[in-house]
Amino acid sequence: MKLNSRSTLTRWGIVLTLAILYFLGSLLLLPILGIAFISFSAVPVAAAGWYFGLEGGIIASLAAIILDNFLLLVLKDTQLYTVDRSGFFMSASILLMVGVGFGQIKKYSDVRLQIESQLRSRERYLSVLRMATSSILNQASSSDRYHDLIMHFTDLFTADHGYYISWDAKQKQATLIASTLPPEQQPESSLLRPDQSAIIEAVLQTGRAMVIEDAFKSKDAFTIVLFKNLALPVHSVLGIPLIAREDVLGIMILACNEPRSFTTEEIEQAEQGGQQVALALRSIQQELKIEKQLHQTTTLSHVEHVLSRSERVGVDAVLQLIVDSAMELIPKTTHVVLHLLDEEQQILIPRSVAGLAEGYRSKLNMRLGKGVAGQVLETGETIYIPDIRVDARFIGQTLPISYRSLLVAPVRNDERRIGTISIHSNDPGAFDPDDASLLSALGLKATIALENASLLDTTRNDFKEINTLYHLTINMVTSLDPDILLKDAVDFLQHVFNFYHVQIYTIDPNTGNLQARQGTGSVGEQLSQQGYFLPAGRGIVGYVAESGESFFTNNVHDVLFFVSHPLLPETQSEAAFPIRIDGKTLGVLDIQEISSRPLSIRQMKTMNAIANQLAVALQKANLYAELQKSLSQEKAMRSQLVQSERLVTMGRLLASVSHELNNPLQAIQNALYLLREETGVSPQGKLDLDIVLSEAERMAHMIEQLRATYRPIQAEDFHLIQINNIVEDVHTLISPHLRHNQIIFEFHPNPEIPPIQALSDQIRQVVLNLLMNAVESMSDGGKLTIETDLLEDANEVLLQVSDTGRGISPTILPNIFEAFVTDKQKGTGLGLTITYDVVLKHRGRITAENNKDRGSTFRVWLPITNREIK
Repeated sequence: MKLNSRSTLTRWGIVLTLAILYFLGSLLLLPILGIAFISFSAVPVAAAGWYFGLEGGIIASLAAIILDNFLLLVLKDTQLYTVDRSGFFMSASILLMVGVGFGQIKKYSDVRLQIESQLRSRERYLSVLRMATSSILNQASSSDRYHDLIMHFTDLFTADHGYYISWDAKQKQATLIASTLPPEQQPESSLLRPDQSAIIEAVLQTGRAMVIEDAFKSKDAFTIVLFKNLALPVHSVLGIPLIAREDVLGIMILACNEPRSFTTEEIEQAEQGGQQVALALRSIQQELKIEKQLHQTTTLSHVEHVLSRSERVGVDAVLQLIVDSAMELIPKTTHVVLHLLDEEQQILIPRSVAGLAEGYRSKLNMRLGKGVAGQVLETGETIYIPDIRVDARFIGQTLPISYRSLLVAPVRNDERRIGTISIHSNDPGAFDPDDASLLSALGLKATIALENASLLDTTRNDFKEINTLYHLTINMVTSLDPDILLKDAVDFLQHVFNFYHVQIYTIDPNTGNLQARQGTGSVGEQLSQQGYFLPAGRGIVGYVAESGESFFTNNVHDVLFFVSHPLLPETQSEAAFPIRIDGKTLGVLDIQEISSRPLSIRQMKTMNAIANQLAVALQKANLYAELQKSLSQEKAMRSQLVQSERLVTMGRLLASVSHELNNPLQAIQNALYLLREETGVSPQGKLDLDIVLSEAERMAHMIEQLRATYRPIQAEDFHLIQINNIVEDVHTLISPHLRHNQIIFEFHPNPEIPPIQALSDQIRQVVLNLLMNAVESMSDGGKLTIETDLLEDANEVLLQVSDTGRGISPTILPNIFEAFVTDKQKGTGLGLTITYDVVLKHRGRITAENNKDRGSTFRVWLPITNREIK
């Protein structure tokens, strides 16, 4: 057993101390105890034999014999010397036996302890090696497998740090797979540069473990740049090769912070352990490779089966199948992006993604020849970047990138460049040449599938175009309502082409603004209901309306005059086409699309043809609408003339009748006055005469009102009146009647209404007739609401009377203002006729309609200033 210098000095000190104590004791006790005291010299002899083995025991025995002999010589003149001289030789023999005996015992003890230590060390070595092998074979995660392995070897050789570095012999690339360092001390890149890999190549070439006892003095230490980058105080390094037969897997590096010498046994254990671990790793790698090949074969078979049906599902479905298949084909893949080439703009556009947020798609556009995908399509060669953080093409990249490994394969044939398929991984060095070959094979299959799907898509687009134009042509023949025609057009375009949004704007002839007429979905309804419009020249729609030329873009954010709408936040592409005929723009057809479905030139040609068809249809519908409007106006004027004639005839009749009634009524009144003045009339008779006279006067007043209503009116008869005051006066008059019938009265006057020129009594009669008509319709109570408003643009005031009664019967509603038309059992049908006649005489208008829920509403418009009276 090897002893250090401090331990040796300590043991020599113990032996010398015992010897000195024996010498001093002999001077005092030897004369007393005699030759028996010499036996105490066996104590330092035994200590020397125990501490220094057989040699030390023999030397100590001889030294003790010499010392004892010296003591006896000192005492030779004494009786003790002569008496005990005969026993000296026996004591010397005993001392020699003690020294030799304890030396042998110590030797046997050291051998036994060394064997036990070796057995424990071997047992520990085998135990740790067994655990390392077990973790390799049983660990499901590859990262955990390598981490556990390096932890076991670091513990086995009592090192401070451990690293597992794989080696790719084809690419001469070393990759740090696992280490015992905490996350904050892990290197930024796990790929080692050539200068960092020198010691690894040296160890693998020799196939033997390499020991660097002092990293600061050894020239090989300068190749271990990994330790320098980590700023670790590494002094000693043990490199263990992992080689299983002809397969070179990598190397384990064990590092110690303090200087350390590795024994030959430890180096042999390291090499043997490396060989056993390499066999286990090779076994698990072979098993995983077989499983991977089986999975790849199954997946490729499924991919081929699905892609063989590409002509049935269309381009978009095929693209999504491709990226999903790539994700399944290579399990380490975390993201997949499939770019397709826009041949017109020479831009690679991401059409399908997997594992990435949809909003990230728009940031992946790239010019042909730019970026890795652009280079792959340009050259037709697959490119693999093990770690983008150390690749020159990504250094200085402003776009945040989360992945570490990138593999890109072309999607093209000998004649046409179609696009690229890219796979990403969050782990550096995640892909291998087999993955590149598989991705290239998938790219070739995708090329065939895309060409077939593109041919089918072209056929379908042809059918869509023909079907759309045919549908619009049929609608032009069958529909003459502009709103119905436009609504059917946008809904049909949405159904056939599945656009994000379709909107048709028409130009307001008065303001020149572009009014949102009809659109698709709930957004289109909201824009139409809200009266949304764009000023002329504003936005892409305004630009097209002003220029009369079509416009489209697949990136609206590059268009300076683009105007976004909050209801359409995902718009990426927009196309607008003028609805124009005979040099006049009637409106604009606007198409908006999201980023995943860019608009094509072919679609634009189709939409332009549709816009021309819409122009013809819209012109035809507008002409028909104008004709219908003219006919309606003519019919209304005819009806109004007939009604006026009827009113004139009825007025003449009432004037004649009132005149004829007035003469006998006056005679009756005169006779009654004379009769009341006679003295012989009883008090009861006088009371009865007063009642009769009162009723006669009321009849005379009513006849005078009829005559006044139908008497020709002159301009000087009109005076300024306040319509709000008229309503309040009538309310005061009928308020008892309202309370009796349990009717709630609400009046919402506009205080800004100015006085109007009118006949006060006749307007009061109009208000009274309308209110009483409403009260009579609410036999079970209800609510009567009156509103007044000022229409400055028309220079009119509006009087609106609404009730919650039974409403107007639909059978009489069209003729409600004609004489003798009523659904009341006790009514004469003249009240609304007189009201209508009064309003017309004031150059006003009156309408009647039923409310949506219940009741009816009458509206009266009266001019503010008096116009010439006929």
